[in-house]
Amino acid sequence: MNNNTQQGFTLLESLIAMFITAGALLGLGALHLKSVQQSQLAMQRTIANIQANDLVDRLWANRCSLPAKKDSIETAWKTRWDSTQAGTVAFNQTAMHQILKGWQGNVTDIDTAKQRYQVVISWTNAKAASYRTSTDTTVTQQSFTYNFTLPKCAT
Repeated sequence: MNNNTQQGFTLLESLIAMFITAGALLGLGALHLKSVQQSQLAMQRTIANIQANDLVDRLWANRCSLPAKKDSIETAWKTRWDSTQAGTVAFNQTAMHQILKGWQGNVTDIDTAKQRYQVVISWTNAKAASYRTSTDTTVTQQSFTYNFTLPKCAT
């Protein structure tokens, strides 16, 4: 008679291998989810950077009339990027505004004599709200701050 003491051992090895594989696949799924979340935030920050650079270019082009024209330049910039403003809105503005929901932007003088300014663009990250758990206290309000100095006007 042949006594085999290893009956069922192969089945046990197979189950352990399946559990290890399942754990690895769950980990990869979680990693992919985080990657998608971060790429959404990166896209939002890229759009905010484009908007901030647009304002810097507008201020740079009118640096000889600053600080007197700063408010009108800021208003024109907000009108250009905020699709909720009255007037004709381009398709790309609407698309960008849908990505940056609750968009707000402003420019403040840090040092008027040295022409130092700060642009702050803020928006509500709607995707972050859907990823939150009941115990997560992460704020869904995102902001992008851009500090810059304009060269003196050569008159």
